[in-house]
Amino acid sequence: MTNLKIDIYSDIVCPWCYIGKKRLEDALSQRPDISVDISWRAFLLNPSMPREGMDRQTYLKKKFGEASHAVYDRISQAGLEAGISFQFDKIGITPETSAIHTLLIASGKHSFSLSERFFQAYFLNGLDISDPEVQKKLIDDEGCANSYTREALEGAAQQINQDIQFGSQVGIDGVPFFVFNEQFSLAGAHPPHVLLNAIDAASA
Repeated sequence: MTNLKIDIYSDIVCPWCYIGKKRLEDALSQRPDISVDISWRAFLLNPSMPREGMDRQTYLKKKFGEASHAVYDRISQAGLEAGISFQFDKIGITPETSAIHTLLIASGKHSFSLSERFFQAYFLNGLDISDPEVQKKLIDDEGCANSYTREALEGAAQQINQDIQFGSQVGIDGVPFFVFNEQFSLAGAHPPHVLLNAIDAASA
């Protein structure tokens, strides 16, 4: 069996990151002979977001102006093609995501599957994923509460700083951003056949 390490630079509030995740899963399902180790890496889509987050409609108007409907219509269509029925109208708050990155990274081997729970909570159910009670439920549902040792949380905080520094150094200006076996990188939520090319090249 071939081993493949994938680092995914992403942010939970990025709909293209959720689409990219689904497309990656599709691609990997076509390579069952590959053993994959996936690690979540932090990227702040909104680095100047206040700690308390921002009203969703205020955020959209500030970021996209009058173009927000056209932007999100395109995203919704791409989501449906990837098997995601985005429920953007349910979202009330766009959160600041540093604490969520900490929880994902500190969860270790659970990060990829836990990210799915956060994506669903935010984009499908419109939950405030910055709410500690919501976070606790998602973590309990994942069964990874024991992962959050003091050492793991401190390590995650350091990892976030390293991820952001790396992103700045290599010029990551959008996500998702995939790194395969620390050799090949791919920016964007590409279709599965494009991801397969990168997977095959990194696995060769």
